[in-house]
Amino acid sequence: MRRAPFATLVIVLAGCHHFDQEKMAATLRETVTAKAAAPYARGRWKAVQGIYAERDYAPIWLDRDRPRERTRQLVDALTHADEQGLRMREYDLPGLSDALQQAYRDKGHGLQELANLDLRLTALFLDYGSDLLTGRLDPATVDTGWYIKQRRNVADSTLRQAIQQDKFAAMVEPLTPQQKDYGELVKVLGKYRELVRTGGWPDVPAGPPLKPGVGGLRVAALRTRLAATGDIGSASGDQYDDGLADGVRRYQARNGLDTTGVVDAATRAALNVPVEARVRQIELNLERLRWLPTDFGSRYVLVNIPDYTLHAYEGGKETLTMRVVVGQEYGHATPVFADTMNRVVFQPYWNVPRSILLSEVVPKMREDRNYLAVHHYEVVRGNADEPVDPRSIDWNDLDTTTIDFRVRQRPGTDNALGRVKFIFPNQFNVYMHDTPARTLFGRDQRALSHGCVRLEHPDQFAHFVFEGDSAWPDERIRQAMTSDSSRDVTVKRPVPVYLVYLTAFMRDGRLNFRNDLYGTDQRALTRLGTPEPRATLDSARTALRKFFKS
Repeated sequence: MRRAPFATLVIVLAGCHHFDQEKMAATLRETVTAKAAAPYARGRWKAVQGIYAERDYAPIWLDRDRPRERTRQLVDALTHADEQGLRMREYDLPGLSDALQQAYRDKGHGLQELANLDLRLTALFLDYGSDLLTGRLDPATVDTGWYIKQRRNVADSTLRQAIQQDKFAAMVEPLTPQQKDYGELVKVLGKYRELVRTGGWPDVPAGPPLKPGVGGLRVAALRTRLAATGDIGSASGDQYDDGLADGVRRYQARNGLDTTGVVDAATRAALNVPVEARVRQIELNLERLRWLPTDFGSRYVLVNIPDYTLHAYEGGKETLTMRVVVGQEYGHATPVFADTMNRVVFQPYWNVPRSILLSEVVPKMREDRNYLAVHHYEVVRGNADEPVDPRSIDWNDLDTTTIDFRVRQRPGTDNALGRVKFIFPNQFNVYMHDTPARTLFGRDQRALSHGCVRLEHPDQFAHFVFEGDSAWPDERIRQAMTSDSSRDVTVKRPVPVYLVYLTAFMRDGRLNFRNDLYGTDQRALTRLGTPEPRATLDSARTALRKFFKS
């Protein structure tokens, strides 16, 4: 568990049972200005001190005779934390139940005890709120390719402002992710948890591909499986008819598979992923959404790497979507980060990265001295722009540690970057671009680049980027993309770009899953921990509900 059990801050003042607001504030002041106890390690105590100081040390959660209504609502939220994909065990609810019982039912509530309990509830709110606001985990510790900055730098100030609200709903609203996907995923998580409770779905037995016209027990199992997730309306029957084929295509589309309507090995493997594994995948991607900014703005570009898809938004509405090619898994993964697109280069040169120069170009030059000329490459030295004769270099006796030249590919139909590239300066030298390899967009699995993002429709994307710039109408964009010369253009309305990694997400109201392209899911799932058994959840909920009803 991440957090230590709550420890008593100071010894309870014996015999003090009279609740006086001034005396309570004085007790809270004395307690809060003391040295931090164990539960407040890692900087949390400073936030607690600030919260109570801003309230003149008035209690937040408690009155003498019973907790306030906001306390019941906080406890209700904590006992349903699993519905957000969080872990209820991290809030020590059995300990909270005992503390509430002792303070109110056992008539042990002296001022100090009530002060300690008020502080405990504040700490729980901060823990729960922080989990909602920035996630339970630091992405850098579970995903080495994740570089989008979290909101941890504003978390304390946001929490301190939230807790000053009169009503609990107003306290929680600014902490909960506002992305549409988040609320929809929370709802579908509840449905999948119910599937777990009722026994999940059956496996589709191994055998030849299932397709229209066949029948039997395997088809009956397939019907039951697809009905469980709403891809078909009825589970009855054992014939593979057109309706079942349509359901299979719907399922394949939701899972990023080729929509053939035939259950091949890849489709059967996806169908047979246990519902418990899908629940944890949804939980993980709720956590990933908590790592992302709450508001992307009204105009932005988002690429979901495992989905191989780009989405462009204007005025908060999606106006453009297209297939993309992303980085290969080994050594060339596309990183998760955010930056701002501010330049477009028409008919670009391609400066060959050093890694590709050493691993691909140099060996090919040793085999064929005409390789550079055939593929329209040229050699330039230092910062000079004029090419030099590649024959001036001894390619067979090349000290690769002291290379003082670079190789670039001239603009043209076979240029690796195609007709245009879109630059959002970043430490990874990753950008978006056209490509002459158009057939790659016909594949379902498109992790094929060296890290950059290749665009299916670069001309349409250029129109989006220059939208609203009267200097760059559609006709001028077309001319620039077919020109013989390179041109570097500053974008008048820079566009935020988000490269994200989501393996479970909502699209058009339906849940989608994608393969864990870079193998990061399992590492994160290990850190997230397993959900509590249902019996444990029910026991904690029952005890706390019983307290508040009595």
